[in-house]
Amino acid sequence: PDAGYYLFRTEDVSSETPVEESYWVEAAERADSLGVDVINTSLGYQTYDNPNYSYTPSDMNGNTAFISRGGNIAVEKGILVVTSAGNSGNNSNFPVIGAPADGNVYAVGAVNQDEIYASFSSIGPSADGRIKPDGMAQGALAVIINTNGNTALSNGTSFSSPIMAGAITSFWQANPQRTNLEIMQMVRESSHLYNNPTNQMGYGIPNFQTALDNLLNTVSYEEQTVEVYLNPVSELLHIQKNNLDYLDLKIYNLLGKLVFEAEKVSEEINLASLSSGVYIAKFETENFQKSLKIIKQ
Repeated sequence: PDAGYYLFRTEDVSSETPVEESYWVEAAERADSLGVDVINTSLGYQTYDNPNYSYTPSDMNGNTAFISRGGNIAVEKGILVVTSAGNSGNNSNFPVIGAPADGNVYAVGAVNQDEIYASFSSIGPSADGRIKPDGMAQGALAVIINTNGNTALSNGTSFSSPIMAGAITSFWQANPQRTNLEIMQMVRESSHLYNNPTNQMGYGIPNFQTALDNLLNTVSYEEQTVEVYLNPVSELLHIQKNNLDYLDLKIYNLLGKLVFEAEKVSEEINLASLSSGVYIAKFETENFQKSLKIIKQ
């Protein structure tokens, strides 16, 4: 309710080619420029008309498909990306999630009105062993509006994903100071299979009342922040962090090349080895990410 929406059409129904992944990334970039908080994506890619471009289940590792890498960047920018897990659960050759559901996004599978797994819903885990799907919503006999403007029933994770996206958006609105990563994790932790996830249903069906109670009961929550000073920097970059036990650091040049990295950085780090120029420093932990511009003298 009262949300603003942009609709981006990236699917070319006349064919199935990898260019559609590029269209999606362009749409995500445009959405970011417009200040979008949540992206719902009711599509997924596994095979193409030209089999030379098709993916294999082993490619579903979150870093191979172009669209998955684009989804990861959107998440790094602070957007909460919700996407369909896929409808290939009955495909013996490729039953697992497609792209971009294999990325660091919130992938949604399908259950019926009795909260039972829908056999068509794509399964996990990702090729690199992460739990997928991240959650489940009704996608079997889901209520939709058809092309005639009438209510109808239909099947697909294309419907469970926007149902979940709407619920997550409403939940995030209860505390917009939380990051997208925190919100996704709180939703996962509220799910009925969180402690015993399965390949079919991942973490299971979220309980948003539980998630909201946990959110509102965190009265001692203090914002996690990281700042740097003596910037421009000649040698020692000083790091000030708040409510963060540790931070991993990766520094990229303006061409996106990784030029420096360190784990569990302390209060200062020596950057004397870097050439003069402008860099992007990316600080991160499990549930925190922040990028800062650094000028090296």
